[in-house]
Amino acid sequence: MGLFGLCRLKAHFYVLTVAEKWLLASFALFSLVSIISFYYWPQTREARIHLEDYITFLMLVPLYLLLRQFRFNFSWMLVLLALAAITLGAVSIAQYVAMKYFQVQILISDNAWSHLWMRPSGGVNPMRYAAISLVLAIMPLNAILLLRQKTLRLKVLLVVAFCMGLFACLLTQVRGAWLAMPALALVYGVYLYRTGHPRFLLGLMLGGGVLTFVLSQTHFMQSRAQSIITNIEHYQQGNAETSIGARLDMFKGALILIEQNVVWGHGLNSYKKKATEVRENTPGLSRHVGRWNNPHNEILLVMVEKGLIGLVTLLLLFVAPALLFLKALSCAEQSARFYAMCGLNILIVYAVVGQSVALFEHDVFNHFFALMVLLFASQIRVIEHLGGEGEWVG
Repeated sequence: MGLFGLCRLKAHFYVLTVAEKWLLASFALFSLVSIISFYYWPQTREARIHLEDYITFLMLVPLYLLLRQFRFNFSWMLVLLALAAITLGAVSIAQYVAMKYFQVQILISDNAWSHLWMRPSGGVNPMRYAAISLVLAIMPLNAILLLRQKTLRLKVLLVVAFCMGLFACLLTQVRGAWLAMPALALVYGVYLYRTGHPRFLLGLMLGGGVLTFVLSQTHFMQSRAQSIITNIEHYQQGNAETSIGARLDMFKGALILIEQNVVWGHGLNSYKKKATEVRENTPGLSRHVGRWNNPHNEILLVMVEKGLIGLVTLLLLFVAPALLFLKALSCAEQSARFYAMCGLNILIVYAVVGQSVALFEHDVFNHFFALMVLLFASQIRVIEHLGGEGEWVG
């Protein structure tokens, strides 16, 4: 599809803005540095597989040139996003009911992580399912806040989509995704305050407070909160064989590896082998250090593999689209503001979730991030290029 876009360039190309150039450059640079790292260090089969994940960003650059040649129907786009959130919520609720009341698992896959008991996540890892569910849940909320003249049917659809997407996220019991919620609330609060919407801001504060109170009374929220406290207490007592303790020790191991080669790192897929050596030479580290292919932190993984150079490319991958979306928030067209806020939501959720999981070595995270960022950025540019879009009628 991207190559098809290149074929249409001559007849349909219009100038790339500075923000677009930075966006495409950040995608290309992230992949190019990964390619250089792959050829610089000794190559392995696992490193080639890892490179396939990183090279996704470069391969999708031509697709952006195709996306910006078309203006998608905004009404259909909004409905499809809402239906996606509803679908994820329906799957999660069905899985939860099946496990809780019938002691069986349904709608799972051959992915072992999708078999975790009482943590419905479709057929994928709960961490990825939670992050994407949260992003899709927030999109209907953006429409509720930013779009005017909505029909009653559309309002109902958006509210249902928000609730279902939020249920899908919460039922996974993934703490990293939960931590993204206060960050999102802060961004909404700042935006509503600066744009002069005190009624919406008050509603957001009251709704958030009620939701927090209600959720805090549920069994699974209380049990997860208690597990956090217990994990920290055990770690302070020298026991790192817990979820949080193992992560903290993995962070320690990653920092040791970063110090060994700060600028260029150790190469793609080098963490597992190198971290195992660190664990064997460092008494007291958790047995989980070196067990996994990553230290459960995107920044640390990139720095272990590609050093400070890789860190710069990772930051650009977030900063470049963030600047584009922030600029679009001041656009007169409400659909452009909707796309901009959705794009910022993706960046915020990924930035927070990425502190407890590696993001871009997983194709689900890669494809969703890259495709949605490029889609929203392209539609903002199309709206800017074509001019006014008229009133939103829902």
